[in-house]
Amino acid sequence: MGATKEAVKRLLPFAGAALIAATDLYIKDKMDKELPKEGEEATVPVKKGKFILRRHHNKGAIFNIGEKYPDKVKLASSIACGGVFGALYSAVIGSGTIFEKIGYMFLLGGAMSNTYDRVKKGYVMDYASLDVKPKKIRNFVFNISDVSIFLGTFIVVISSLVTKKKS
Repeated sequence: MGATKEAVKRLLPFAGAALIAATDLYIKDKMDKELPKEGEEATVPVKKGKFILRRHHNKGAIFNIGEKYPDKVKLASSIACGGVFGALYSAVIGSGTIFEKIGYMFLLGGAMSNTYDRVKKGYVMDYASLDVKPKKIRNFVFNISDVSIFLGTFIVVISSLVTKKKS
């Protein structure tokens, strides 16, 4: 019974990453089918302020970096995704903290979804912007995977800083 419990405990971060990726892929597909053509906007009010929903096919990495080299972006994305998988695996089987595991889980979920899009479609479907005054921020289009990657990176960095202080 103890071995089964330990196996489930080790699989949970990977299941969480798969859930993040599957959820975002579902939303991306829905947004790709239902949003107006690229360049048009649909605003959706939220509790305080608004999100702008818009279709954006990002053929590069963040901010369309590398869009003229899609094969290199796909390869880099695939390698990074594999690296994050390895980091999560190492944290799970080693002595990784709960925060490292959660951080890598978010990173892997986002990486899997965006990598799948790049490899399968040739672009990442971004669909949300913040309805704020600074146009630079307003023009930034993202998806749940991007938020997941940002959140995961933040958690891993903070976790490593706190862990180093204790050492």
